[in-house]
Amino acid sequence: MYFEITSNYEFVFISSQKKPFYSHDIINLRLKKVLKANKIQVRKLYNLRHTFASQLIAAGEDITWVSKTLGHKDTQTTLMYYTKFIKKGEDERLEKISKIGANFGANIFDSDSKADK
Repeated sequence: MYFEITSNYEFVFISSQKKPFYSHDIINLRLKKVLKANKIQVRKLYNLRHTFASQLIAAGEDITWVSKTLGHKDTQTTLMYYTKFIKKGEDERLEKISKIGANFGANIFDSDSKADK
């Protein structure tokens, strides 16, 4: 069985039958080869999820869309887990996070929040 990486199909990784291929082990091996070949720091596939979310949030993308895309129950979950990856000054980051949360009626710095229970 062989696998190819192609831009001619809907999926990045496909089998010899041109079907989507979902084995995390094989995809991680292929990703590692692609990253090495392009002189990009090797990282786990799952790290791309964090990069995707934090980059979108840092760029001011709609937090509701980011949250739904990640499959989170609500935006507060997304904010709790992904905004910590944004590299900005502490005060600027906290202010931005508070504004995003306030838009959805959430105080993410409230220790009694639902996400903590």
